Amino acid sequence: MRMCLTVLMLCILGGCASLERVIADITGQPTDRPIGSRVPGTPSTHPARIPNGSPPPIFGDWWYLHHPAMRQTRKPSSGDVCRAVPRFVYEDEYTYVPVNIPGAAHGGPSFVPGGWFNWYLRCYTENIAESGAPVAVLIRERNCPFPYAAGEIEVSPREVPEMLDAVSKLDYLFMDLEAVGGGTDEDVIRNVEEIVRLVRSHPNPRVADAFIGNYGDWPGVQNDALIWPTHRDRTRIRGHWNRDLFYRQNLNVAMPIAYPYEVYSRHSDEVIQKGPTTPNDRAAIFWAPVERVSVAARNLPEGHLLIPWVSNYVEYDEGEEVYNAPPPSAQDLEALIRHIRMRGAHSFMVWTSNKTQTDHPTIDRMTYLELAMNAWRTLKPAFPDGEAVTLMNLETEKATGVIWSGVIGGGRAWVLVSNLSDRAASVDLPGDIAGLPSRTPSVPPGQHRLFRFPVAAP
Repeated sequence: MRMCLTVLMLCILGGCASLERVIADITGQPTDRPIGSRVPGTPSTHPARIPNGSPPPIFGDWWYLHHPAMRQTRKPSSGDVCRAVPRFVYEDEYTYVPVNIPGAAHGGPSFVPGGWFNWYLRCYTENIAESGAPVAVLIRERNCPFPYAAGEIEVSPREVPEMLDAVSKLDYLFMDLEAVGGGTDEDVIRNVEEIVRLVRSHPNPRVADAFIGNYGDWPGVQNDALIWPTHRDRTRIRGHWNRDLFYRQNLNVAMPIAYPYEVYSRHSDEVIQKGPTTPNDRAAIFWAPVERVSVAARNLPEGHLLIPWVSNYVEYDEGEEVYNAPPPSAQDLEALIRHIRMRGAHSFMVWTSNKTQTDHPTIDRMTYLELAMNAWRTLKPAFPDGEAVTLMNLETEKATGVIWSGVIGGGRAWVLVSNLSDRAASVDLPGDIAGLPSRTPSVPPGQHRLFRFPVAAP
């Protein structure tokens, strides 16, 4: 067996990716016994699921409030007020684009005429549209058509219709509507349905055709990422709500929750699982987000987009010692983003626990934003511009602690192997792709490796 090893240096924004130490062009086959084989009977490859004509990727931040210069900008007393608003520069599809959360004391300027910095918001949004960047907004529980969980806080039920009339185009409308703070499933359902109706019935086709998604809604009847086996049926959420059907009837952006959550550590607990377990807590909080994204990807209808919610780490707020997964390392967080992209994600939305703080002890909010974007960018060679790619694997294996994802693009197969087990491992690869070896080289325990193989187009 001969292996020709090449080092790939992918430098982004003045720094270099730290995850891949070596990317290998493999011509032989290692002899290690694989433990991460494909599930028998499943397809070895999947067509790319990003539809032609979809808007550029959006990398939004849940905590975005307003442009830093907004409060210092004075509205001109005469003439075109937009001349006072900074231009938006859209360099490429990896540019961070703000996603406004308008009005209702959510912190963002309002689309409602006479609302807080309404003039600025309308001008700045049009600047984004004219730059070629995607236009997106985020709707929450107090600025939706039927506000809920507000208490004494200001609400703004007119934000959605006023926004739809104010923008020249709308590429994405995201919602973070949950049954929280006294809200109910019925609050979520009627608001989502009304927002979808308002968008789809709008006379401007560049608005009516927007991609629409809600936090925690994606296609799929089973959510094995939940730690409790009796709660995994998504057709009967809290005994009555078929969320799989709800997604298919209303939305076209799958938005699974794909961040490391401390509670997932109990996937390593045999008493709770009563079935397969992960080999350790670290593997548990890594496997669960990838599994949830994979379910959405496997069930994604034609023409829909996959835009998961990502973050650095979410600890269990109640402080129970039973949930004790360690915060993920920077390498684990980078690998999670890469797996998400290699399983068909169009882009991602970022959620962190606080604007200035975080549950992660060493990786703060801004560090994570940069880390996530850099991790996404390092896979640019695997997704050549204008070329369709093939997704190699949408399955996960819980018990092994080994996850692999792959894409074929540009005449090469890119395979990322994450070994969160306690022993070295390799994985079986599809046998129907010319030039692809039958398995990967061995990956040390606790490590991530990205391999590159020259292959014939599938």
